[in-house]
Amino acid sequence: MSNLEDYLKERVRLHDLMAKESVDEVIQWYDDCATLYDQNFNSAGFQFHLTTVEATLEFVKDKDAAILDLGAGTGTIGDLLKKEGYSNMDALDASQGMLDIASKKNLYKNTFRSLIGTSESIENLAEGSYDAMVSAGVFAHGAVYYESIPLLLKYLKKGGYLIFSVSLLSMQKSPRLTREQFTKLTRDWEKAGVCRVVSEKPTFHINKEPAFVFTIQNCTDGK
Repeated sequence: MSNLEDYLKERVRLHDLMAKESVDEVIQWYDDCATLYDQNFNSAGFQFHLTTVEATLEFVKDKDAAILDLGAGTGTIGDLLKKEGYSNMDALDASQGMLDIASKKNLYKNTFRSLIGTSESIENLAEGSYDAMVSAGVFAHGAVYYESIPLLLKYLKKGGYLIFSVSLLSMQKSPRLTREQFTKLTRDWEKAGVCRVVSEKPTFHINKEPAFVFTIQNCTDGK
């Protein structure tokens, strides 16, 4: 069995863990499979990271902008952004195994290990400190949900962007990730002056599985 076959087989197990919303086991999967993930990501058919980077190029023109790679994994998006000239990036992920690999690539100034939930704060992050947060594949069933968006916005500067992808499969699996739920929550947040949705673009998650990339602009002072 090839490395890629091993990886795709492991992804089936990951989906089962995510379906159970077993957070600790999901994190352990990423720790255990970090090397396999890093070696096979680019050949596994993923596309969502490419559209996320395209949106970053569209909305974040300043190559010195402070960017947080949210759910950075082993640095796939960080590597693409560095090739586009971005140099002021931090990484956050729940898996130390993934961050250990990302750290060796010299893509990020700082790396932070943390879960993303709906708590009051994210440990070690300074509020109002980022021009953009970028995330691909992290908003998913058994991972991060739209309810976390207000928390994330706290760490953006006023006018900063949260750019993230969601697969259609995740939208269909969880009522917390449907388009209707996204529209309902963001409409309420827009009315409250918290943020505004500036872009919704179709893309693919893996191979021809549909997905969307959303761009939200923070309208508060981040505190």
